[in-house]
Amino acid sequence: MSKRDTARTWVNGYSVAGAGIVIAAVFPGTTSAALVTIEITMCYQIGKIYRGDDYEWGEAVAAAGVVGLAAVVGKLAALEALNLVPFAGWAAKAPIAAGIIKGLGEAIIAFYEQTDM
Repeated sequence: MSKRDTARTWVNGYSVAGAGIVIAAVFPGTTSAALVTIEITMCYQIGKIYRGDDYEWGEAVAAAGVVGLAAVVGKLAALEALNLVPFAGWAAKAPIAAGIIKGLGEAIIAFYEQTDM
């Protein structure tokens, strides 16, 4: 299996986990904190796939910054706002969260594909 395929497997797993967290989260605000943690962990795991076992957390945080984790935080804030729309908003949160995580994961993979030469 290629690095890209291995990384995509991780991204898909984190997307599903993120959707599950959103479904299980009861208190407003807890969702964003959990999702940011998942996203940084995903950056770290993908970095290890491309750079090896010497890859460190600081590098993952830097890579997340380069790819745009700050933009994702804005989307997560919008995701939290869906708590204000009973039922329909709550139902929309899981697929939106999964899409945000998947998009970030693909951006991280592209970053490492371009820099891993």
